[in-house]
Amino acid sequence: MCARSQLSRDSNCTRLPWILRSRMITGVRARIRAAMPLVILTVALQVIAVVHLFRTGRNMTWLFLIILVPMVGCLAYFIIEVLPSLNQNPAARKALRRAKQAIDPNRGVREGSLNYERSQNVDTASRLAGELTKAGRHDEAIRVCNEARTGLFEDDPKILLALANAHFAAGQHTDAIAALDYLRDKNPGFRSADGHLVYARALDESGATRRALEEYAALVNYYPGAEARVRQAMLYKKLGEKARADELFAALL
Repeated sequence: MCARSQLSRDSNCTRLPWILRSRMITGVRARIRAAMPLVILTVALQVIAVVHLFRTGRNMTWLFLIILVPMVGCLAYFIIEVLPSLNQNPAARKALRRAKQAIDPNRGVREGSLNYERSQNVDTASRLAGELTKAGRHDEAIRVCNEARTGLFEDDPKILLALANAHFAAGQHTDAIAALDYLRDKNPGFRSADGHLVYARALDESGATRRALEEYAALVNYYPGAEARVRQAMLYKKLGEKARADELFAALL
């Protein structure tokens, strides 16, 4: 009996290290699994940073920092080398604006409202109206523009352009045309490619397609980018003038 008891104790003592080892291995595996996303992210950042480094011909000293101190090196490289170059790239600036808009969609309206409350003038009113229009709050944008049109600023081109944009975005195409006609009459020397595009589009949407074609014909001569030419070609196609539309589309290639 004593011998059997002693044998049982010896067996338990023999199994104990194996149990502890098994638990340790399980714990290590769990920690490795938990750390894997961070490891993958770190490697991905290193690859992106190194590719950018070689493509742009940056100082090779960064390579050692990125490899030896991954997270700190990648972060420092992004802040010192990548961010300043983004501000010089129009496409990158546009992407950053979209990212900011996605993260904080009300930021523009909030900042515009604060600036307008601090100083109510044509510039702050037109910027706030623009942000409200982008946010789909067209009635508020129109109200801000009309409130700003007082005294000497009744015929101000900036506020009239913001008013026309708000009307157009709201689907009030006739009002947009009227605002831009008034702007042109009161400010004959004022030029705005974007305002001219809105005018042509409003004419098209309101059914004045031939007048819209005339405006597009003038607009394509100075509008930056291809949008005006594309819309001109699309309007010809809508009117059944396929040959002319194909000619314009071919010129874009």
